[in-house]
Amino acid sequence: MKKVKYRLFLDHEKEEKWINHMAVNGWNLEKFAFSRFKFSKGEPGKYVYRNEFISGMSKTEKMDYFEIIKDSGITIIQEFGGWIYMKKAVSEGPLEIYTDIKSKMDYFNRILLFFFLLFISNICIGISNINFFNNQSNLGFINSTLGFINIFVAALIAYPIIKIIYRKRNLQKKHQFFE
Repeated sequence: MKKVKYRLFLDHEKEEKWINHMAVNGWNLEKFAFSRFKFSKGEPGKYVYRNEFISGMSKTEKMDYFEIIKDSGITIIQEFGGWIYMKKAVSEGPLEIYTDIKSKMDYFNRILLFFFLLFISNICIGISNINFFNNQSNLGFINSTLGFINIFVAALIAYPIIKIIYRKRNLQKKHQFFE
């Protein structure tokens, strides 16, 4: 039995929790694309899932990283838009990718940089499109609409930026507590 769900997540950790909740109920992730998740019915709780942002890796780095992952008994389900989803049988132990604070902070910084560049790009494009509207050109309505869409997208992107900054601060506090 197959099931397709459409969900838009702005928080990658919430998305991962939802995927794992589906797995606990026997729905194993087969494929994903932007907001589209395809599941197949299987044994409940057999797999644990993780998502990871891998954008910025060269092709060689990515292939080497995928080999390390596969050697660890982890299966890569799919890569899409700079993100990968992977799974591991629960019986084979936990699926932890970043086990120390430094690597977790580096990971957060990599995601943060990506979202920040997207945020700034959308703000700049949005403002420039709205300014074209003020020039009274024939494309004024289209430019202003695109400009407001870019500003709206930037506002959506601000949410994961804030979440990641919050997680980084909590991780830093935790790190300081144990030192």
